[in-house]
Amino acid sequence: MMRAGLALLAVPLLVSCGGTAEQSTPPPTASTIASATPASPAPTPAATPSRAASPRATATPRQDDLAQLVVRSATFTRTSSRDWDRERVGPFDAKRFVSKLSGTPEEDRKLLARTGFVRGYVSIRMSSDGRRLVVYLYRFRSHEGAVTLQDRFWDQYEHGDTFTVRGISRTWTDSGLSKKSSPTRFTATANVNFVVGNVLAQVSVTESSATRDGLRPDTRLAATISKLQHDLLEAAG
Repeated sequence: MMRAGLALLAVPLLVSCGGTAEQSTPPPTASTIASATPASPAPTPAATPSRAASPRATATPRQDDLAQLVVRSATFTRTSSRDWDRERVGPFDAKRFVSKLSGTPEEDRKLLARTGFVRGYVSIRMSSDGRRLVVYLYRFRSHEGAVTLQDRFWDQYEHGDTFTVRGISRTWTDSGLSKKSSPTRFTATANVNFVVGNVLAQVSVTESSATRDGLRPDTRLAATISKLQHDLLEAAG
Protein backbone atom coordinates (compact mmCIF):
# COMPACT_ATOMS: atom_id res chain seq x y z
CA MET A 1 0.00 0.00 0.00
CA MET A 2 1.28 3.43 0.88
CA ARG A 3 4.76 4.44 2.00
CA ALA A 4 5.48 4.18 5.70
CA GLY A 5 5.44 7.94 6.08
CA LEU A 6 2.11 8.04 4.29
CA ALA A 7 0.65 5.26 6.32
CA LEU A 8 -0.44 8.18 8.48
CA LEU A 9 -2.83 8.75 5.64
CA ALA A 10 -5.06 5.90 6.56
CA VAL A 11 -8.08 5.11 8.78
CA PRO A 12 -11.91 4.77 9.25
CA LEU A 13 -14.94 6.95 8.81
CA LEU A 14 -18.28 7.58 10.40
CA VAL A 15 -20.09 6.24 7.38
CA SER A 16 -19.92 2.97 5.54
CA CYS A 17 -19.40 2.61 1.83
CA GLY A 18 -23.14 3.02 1.51
CA GLY A 19 -22.48 6.66 2.26
CA THR A 20 -23.91 9.50 4.34
CA ALA A 21 -23.56 13.23 3.79
CA GLU A 22 -20.05 14.57 4.21
CA GLN A 23 -19.81 18.34 4.23
CA SER A 24 -16.70 20.39 4.78
CA THR A 25 -17.32 22.34 7.99
CA PRO A 26 -15.93 25.88 8.22
CA PRO A 27 -12.58 26.32 10.00
CA PRO A 28 -12.43 28.36 13.19
CA THR A 29 -11.86 31.74 11.47
CA ALA A 30 -14.34 32.27 8.69
CA SER A 31 -12.73 35.49 7.56
CA THR A 32 -9.48 33.80 6.54
CA ILE A 33 -10.51 30.33 5.49
CA ALA A 34 -12.49 28.89 2.59
CA SER A 35 -15.59 27.11 3.87
CA ALA A 36 -18.11 24.65 2.47
CA THR A 37 -21.56 25.09 4.00
CA PRO A 38 -25.05 23.92 3.03
CA ALA A 39 -27.06 26.35 0.90
CA SER A 40 -29.84 26.45 3.53
CA PRO A 41 -30.39 25.34 7.17
CA ALA A 42 -32.29 22.30 5.93
CA PRO A 43 -30.45 18.95 5.99
CA THR A 44 -28.32 18.38 2.90
CA PRO A 45 -28.67 15.18 0.88
CA ALA A 46 -25.81 12.71 0.85
CA ALA A 47 -22.92 13.96 -1.22
CA THR A 48 -21.39 11.69 -3.79
CA PRO A 49 -17.97 12.05 -5.44
CA SER A 50 -19.67 13.36 -8.56
CA ARG A 51 -21.71 15.99 -6.69
CA ALA A 52 -19.47 16.91 -3.77
CA ALA A 53 -20.15 20.45 -2.57
CA SER A 54 -17.51 22.97 -3.55
CA PRO A 55 -16.12 25.10 -0.70
CA ARG A 56 -17.13 28.76 -1.01
CA ALA A 57 -14.26 31.15 -0.38
CA THR A 58 -15.12 33.98 2.02
CA ALA A 59 -11.51 35.18 1.79
CA THR A 60 -8.60 33.68 -0.04
CA PRO A 61 -5.90 32.42 2.34
CA ARG A 62 -2.25 32.78 1.43
CA GLN A 63 -0.73 29.59 0.05
CA ASP A 64 1.95 29.83 2.72
CA ASP A 65 -0.70 29.14 5.34
CA LEU A 66 -1.03 25.44 4.56
CA ALA A 67 -2.76 24.72 7.89
CA GLN A 68 -5.59 26.99 6.73
CA LEU A 69 -5.85 25.07 3.47
CA VAL A 70 -6.61 21.68 5.04
CA VAL A 71 -10.22 20.68 4.38
CA ARG A 72 -12.50 20.55 7.43
CA SER A 73 -14.58 17.39 7.64
CA ALA A 74 -17.93 17.04 9.39
CA THR A 75 -17.10 13.38 10.04
CA PHE A 76 -13.61 13.80 11.50
CA THR A 77 -13.84 16.42 14.22
CA ARG A 78 -11.58 15.10 17.00
CA THR A 79 -7.85 15.41 17.54
CA SER A 80 -5.93 12.17 17.96
CA SER A 81 -4.99 11.07 21.46
CA ARG A 82 -2.06 8.99 20.21
CA ASP A 83 1.38 10.32 21.10
CA TRP A 84 2.67 9.05 17.75
CA ASP A 85 0.15 11.23 15.92
CA ARG A 86 0.66 14.29 18.10
CA GLU A 87 4.40 14.22 17.41
CA ARG A 88 3.78 14.36 13.67
CA VAL A 89 0.83 16.73 13.21
CA GLY A 90 1.68 20.24 12.08
CA PRO A 91 4.00 22.03 9.66
CA PHE A 92 7.15 20.39 8.34
CA ASP A 93 10.16 21.27 6.26
CA ALA A 94 12.41 18.78 4.46
CA LYS A 95 14.43 18.03 7.59
CA ARG A 96 11.38 17.30 9.73
CA PHE A 97 9.76 15.21 7.00
CA VAL A 98 12.84 13.03 6.65
CA SER A 99 13.26 12.56 10.41
CA LYS A 100 9.61 12.14 11.45
CA LEU A 101 7.42 11.22 8.50
CA SER A 102 9.44 9.35 5.91
CA GLY A 103 9.72 5.61 5.53
CA THR A 104 12.70 5.97 3.17
CA PRO A 105 14.65 8.94 4.60
CA GLU A 106 17.70 9.05 2.32
CA GLU A 107 15.70 8.59 -0.85
CA ASP A 108 13.13 11.18 0.19
CA ARG A 109 15.77 13.72 1.20
CA LYS A 110 17.05 13.68 -2.38
CA LEU A 111 13.56 13.76 -3.87
CA LEU A 112 12.48 16.79 -1.86
CA ALA A 113 15.63 18.69 -2.82
CA ARG A 114 15.32 17.73 -6.49
CA THR A 115 11.65 18.70 -6.81
CA GLY A 116 11.89 22.12 -5.16
CA PHE A 117 9.90 21.30 -2.03
CA VAL A 118 9.23 24.40 0.10
CA ARG A 119 7.12 23.35 3.08
CA GLY A 120 4.31 21.04 4.10
CA TYR A 121 1.60 20.38 6.65
CA VAL A 122 0.02 17.18 7.99
CA SER A 123 -3.37 16.98 9.69
CA ILE A 124 -4.68 13.92 11.56
CA ARG A 125 -8.31 13.93 12.67
CA MET A 126 -10.47 11.24 14.24
CA SER A 127 -14.16 10.42 14.01
CA SER A 128 -16.31 9.64 17.04
CA ASP A 129 -15.95 5.90 16.38
CA GLY A 130 -12.16 5.93 16.10
CA ARG A 131 -11.76 6.23 12.34
CA ARG A 132 -8.94 8.38 11.05
CA LEU A 133 -8.45 11.00 8.35
CA VAL A 134 -4.93 12.08 7.43
CA VAL A 135 -4.24 14.94 5.01
CA TYR A 136 -0.77 15.88 3.76
CA LEU A 137 -0.17 19.10 1.83
CA TYR A 138 3.23 19.69 0.17
CA ARG A 139 4.06 23.03 -1.40
CA PHE A 140 6.69 23.31 -4.18
CA ARG A 141 8.30 26.09 -6.13
CA SER A 142 6.55 24.87 -9.28
CA HIS A 143 3.69 22.73 -10.51
CA GLU A 144 6.20 20.42 -12.19
CA GLY A 145 7.90 19.75 -8.86
CA ALA A 146 4.60 18.76 -7.25
CA VAL A 147 3.76 16.39 -10.11
CA THR A 148 7.22 14.82 -10.04
CA LEU A 149 7.05 14.07 -6.32
CA GLN A 150 3.54 12.69 -6.73
CA ASP A 151 4.87 10.23 -9.28
CA ARG A 152 8.01 9.30 -7.32
CA PHE A 153 6.22 8.76 -4.04
CA TRP A 154 3.59 6.62 -5.76
CA ASP A 155 6.18 4.48 -7.54
CA GLN A 156 7.96 3.57 -4.31
CA TYR A 157 5.33 1.02 -3.27
CA GLU A 158 2.90 -1.56 -4.56
CA HIS A 159 -0.77 -0.61 -4.46
CA GLY A 160 -4.19 -2.19 -4.17
CA ASP A 161 -7.42 -1.46 -5.99
CA THR A 162 -8.02 1.88 -7.67
CA PHE A 163 -11.26 3.85 -7.52
CA THR A 164 -12.72 6.89 -9.27
CA VAL A 165 -12.70 10.45 -7.94
CA ARG A 166 -14.87 12.57 -10.20
CA GLY A 167 -13.98 16.18 -10.77
CA ILE A 168 -10.23 15.87 -10.17
CA SER A 169 -7.80 15.25 -13.01
CA ARG A 170 -4.65 13.12 -12.73
CA THR A 171 -5.61 11.44 -9.48
CA TRP A 172 -3.79 8.43 -8.03
CA THR A 173 -6.03 6.22 -5.87
CA ASP A 174 -5.38 3.12 -3.81
CA SER A 175 -7.55 0.99 -1.50
CA GLY A 176 -7.43 -2.35 0.27
CA LEU A 177 -7.19 -4.36 3.48
CA SER A 178 -4.02 -5.19 5.38
CA LYS A 179 -2.71 -6.40 8.73
CA LYS A 180 0.46 -4.34 8.58
CA SER A 181 -0.51 -2.04 11.45
CA SER A 182 -0.92 -4.92 13.90
CA PRO A 183 -0.68 -8.73 13.83
CA THR A 184 -4.13 -8.95 15.42
CA ARG A 185 -6.02 -6.16 13.64
CA PHE A 186 -7.07 -5.52 10.06
CA THR A 187 -6.97 -2.07 8.50
CA ALA A 188 -9.05 -0.81 5.58
CA THR A 189 -7.47 2.12 3.73
CA ALA A 190 -8.53 4.45 0.92
CA ASN A 191 -5.88 6.87 -0.41
CA VAL A 192 -6.16 9.72 -2.90
CA ASN A 193 -3.25 11.78 -4.31
CA PHE A 194 -3.64 14.81 -6.59
CA VAL A 195 -1.96 18.10 -7.48
CA VAL A 196 -3.48 21.58 -7.57
CA GLY A 197 -1.09 24.21 -8.86
CA ASN A 198 2.13 23.82 -6.89
CA VAL A 199 0.55 21.85 -4.03
CA LEU A 200 0.50 18.06 -3.76
CA ALA A 201 -2.36 16.75 -1.60
CA GLN A 202 -2.60 13.28 -0.10
CA VAL A 203 -5.85 12.23 1.57
CA SER A 204 -6.23 8.95 3.46
CA VAL A 205 -9.23 7.46 5.27
CA THR A 206 -8.76 4.32 7.39
CA GLU A 207 -10.64 2.02 9.71
CA SER A 208 -9.40 -0.92 11.76
CA SER A 209 -11.06 -3.97 13.28
CA ALA A 210 -10.13 -7.25 14.96
CA THR A 211 -11.85 -9.14 12.12
CA ARG A 212 -12.34 -8.73 8.37
CA ASP A 213 -16.11 -9.09 8.71
CA GLY A 214 -17.81 -6.04 7.25
CA LEU A 215 -14.52 -4.17 6.95
CA ARG A 216 -13.90 -2.45 3.64
CA PRO A 217 -12.22 0.77 2.46
CA ASP A 218 -14.63 3.68 2.37
CA THR A 219 -13.62 4.89 -1.06
CA ARG A 220 -16.75 7.00 -1.43
CA LEU A 221 -15.99 9.13 1.62
CA ALA A 222 -12.31 9.41 0.69
CA ALA A 223 -13.33 10.61 -2.77
CA THR A 224 -15.82 13.13 -1.38
CA ILE A 225 -13.34 14.63 1.09
CA SER A 226 -10.69 14.74 -1.64
CA LYS A 227 -13.02 16.70 -3.94
CA LEU A 228 -13.68 19.20 -1.14
CA GLN A 229 -9.94 19.48 -0.51
CA HIS A 230 -9.31 19.97 -4.22
CA ASP A 231 -11.91 22.75 -4.45
CA LEU A 232 -10.50 24.50 -1.38
CA LEU A 233 -7.01 24.54 -2.88
CA GLU A 234 -8.35 25.82 -6.19
CA ALA A 235 -10.24 28.61 -4.40
CA ALA A 236 -6.99 29.66 -2.70
CA GLY A 237 -5.36 30.06 -6.11
